[in-house]
Amino acid sequence: MMSLLLTFLFVALMCLRVPVAMAIGLASVIPLALLDRDLVLIPQFMLEGMSSQALLAIPFFILGGNLFNVLGLSRRIWDFANALVGHLRGGLGHVMVVSAMIFSGISGSALADAAGLAVIGIPAMERAGHKRAFAAALTVCSSVVGPMIPPSIHLVIYAIIAQESIGRLFLAGVVPGIIIGLALMATVYYLALTGREVGAVSPRQPVRVVAKTFVTSSPTLVVPFLIIAGMGFGIITPTEVGVACTFYALLLGLFYREASLRGVYDCFVDSAKSTILIMYIIAVSIVPGWIFTYDGVAQALAESLLSITDNKWVILLLINIVLLVLGCALEPIPVLILTTPILLPLVKTLGVDPIHFGIIVNLNITIGIITPPTGMGLYVVMGLAKVKFEDLMAACVPFLYPLIGCLILFTYVPELSTWLPNLIMGPSR
Repeated sequence: MMSLLLTFLFVALMCLRVPVAMAIGLASVIPLALLDRDLVLIPQFMLEGMSSQALLAIPFFILGGNLFNVLGLSRRIWDFANALVGHLRGGLGHVMVVSAMIFSGISGSALADAAGLAVIGIPAMERAGHKRAFAAALTVCSSVVGPMIPPSIHLVIYAIIAQESIGRLFLAGVVPGIIIGLALMATVYYLALTGREVGAVSPRQPVRVVAKTFVTSSPTLVVPFLIIAGMGFGIITPTEVGVACTFYALLLGLFYREASLRGVYDCFVDSAKSTILIMYIIAVSIVPGWIFTYDGVAQALAESLLSITDNKWVILLLINIVLLVLGCALEPIPVLILTTPILLPLVKTLGVDPIHFGIIVNLNITIGIITPPTGMGLYVVMGLAKVKFEDLMAACVPFLYPLIGCLILFTYVPELSTWLPNLIMGPSR
C-alpha cells in the first residue's frame, strides 16, 4: 500500500514539474510518516547509501571526461576517426559513431560524449553537406554507446546495488558497445545508399597517413585499452581508474599545450555540479527503495509475473517494455536505482546472470536519453545544435530501430555480454 502511495505522489510531483531529485525525496515523506517512522531515517538512509567506496569513482569519471573535452583532446579523437572511416559512404556520419565509441572509453557518461562531440562534429558534418538535424540526431544516438563501453557510471551504480564485480560488468559492456556502434554505422550507410542523407565523402587516406594520425592521437586512444586491461586483470580499482584518467587528461593537456587555467577551472566547477546532482539522486533514492522492500514489492511482482508465465524470455521482454516506458518519463539514474532492487531478485529466480541483466538494464535506461519527454540528451544536443525539437526527434527515428534491435539481441543472446568477462576473469560464481 505504501509503495502505491509513494508511486502516486512521485508521479503527481513529476506532473507538477518538480525536479526528479526533489520529487523522489518529497514523495517518501508521507509514506514514512504513515508508517510511524521517524523522518530522521531519511538522512540516515541517504548517508548509508553513500557509504560505498566504489562511488568515489563517479566524480573522477565525470571530471576525466570533461577534461578531455575542455582540453581539446576529443578533437584528436575526431581527426583519427576521420582518417580511419571518413571515406566510407555516409562520410562524417561514420566518423561521429567511431569517435563516440572511442570517447566512450574515457568519459563513462552519455551526456559528456554528446556534449563533447556535438561541438566538434555537428559543424563539421554541416560543412560536409549533412543536414543539421541529422548531425544532431546521430550525435545524441551514438552517445548511447557511452555508458556501455567502460568506464560507465551506470554500471558502477548497478554493480553497487547488485553487489556484483564492477570489473566484470565493465568487460561485459565491451562487445555490446562495439555491436551498437557497428549497427549505427550500418544505418548511416543505408541512409546514404538510399539517398535519404547525403554528405561529402573524404578521400581514402593512405595507410601511412592513418598511421601518422594514430601515432599523433595515440596518447588519447590508449586510455580505453588501459582501463579494460587494468580492471579486467584486477590491477587497478574503479576509483583508481577515475583518478588516473583525470591526471592523465591534465598531463595530456600540458603535453599538447592546450590547457588553460580558466578552462580547467570551469571544468572543475561543471564537474562538481554534475557530481552533486548524481550523488544526491543516488542518496535520496535509497529511501523509496527501503519502502518498496518493506512492502515486499519484489516478491509481489515476481509472484504476479510468474502467475502469468514462467518463461524467462517472455518475462525479460516484459521487463524491457517497462524499462523503456520508464525511460521515456524519468532520467536514467533514478530508473536504475529504483527498479534494480525490485527486478533483480526476480531475474535471479529465473536463472538470468546478473551481469547479463546489468547490460540489459543499462541499454534500456540509456535509450531513455533520446526519448521524449525527459530525454536529457535531446535537450543537450538541441541547445548546442540550435535545431527544433520536432526536427531532431524525426531525425532520431531511423537510429531507434538498430538500438531496439540491439536491445533484443543482447536480451536473448546472453553470451554477447558474458563471454569476455568469463574469458578474462573466469566464470562467475
